[in-house]
Amino acid sequence: MVGVPAIQLRERDLPTGELLSLAQEVHALAAPRAVPLIVNDRVDLVLALNLAGVHLRANSLPVSAARQLVGSDRLIGISTHSVEEVRQANDDGADYIIFGPIFETPSKRSFGAPLGVDLLADVCRNSSIPIFAIGGITCERVREVRQAGAYGVAVIGALLARDDIGAAVREFTRALEM
Repeated sequence: MVGVPAIQLRERDLPTGELLSLAQEVHALAAPRAVPLIVNDRVDLVLALNLAGVHLRANSLPVSAARQLVGSDRLIGISTHSVEEVRQANDDGADYIIFGPIFETPSKRSFGAPLGVDLLADVCRNSSIPIFAIGGITCERVREVRQAGAYGVAVIGALLARDDIGAAVREFTRALEM
């Protein structure tokens, strides 16, 4: 897990017991390395396992309700797909925003056409909290989204499609440091 700044556990289809077991396993690996574990939408698991934070979908629990539950010491992130959603996340007190899809990617087609780097630059200029670009992000595209103002990137396929995930993480780490 060297170079991984955080792990977001995103498993929408697992029953609670299985998700709890998976979260415990990942947390056992991440905690000794001081890698924060953030779970999608499951405030109950964040509290039960004393995890770093919760990541909310755009149509999920409101940030203000999540904040009341998890307190001020845990992270709350939110996925956004429009300028208005980014504005709302800033107003609601989210700690970070995932914005996209920036580029074409099969996993984000349900959210519509890619938003592009120009819109990413616009929302980054108008956000007081960090924005992470998602959707079709490759090592070659990291510089472009960082130049647009993205604080960082969130990736799924770029890691899971690789035989050597560790090598992919190292490549992304180097790309983000440039």
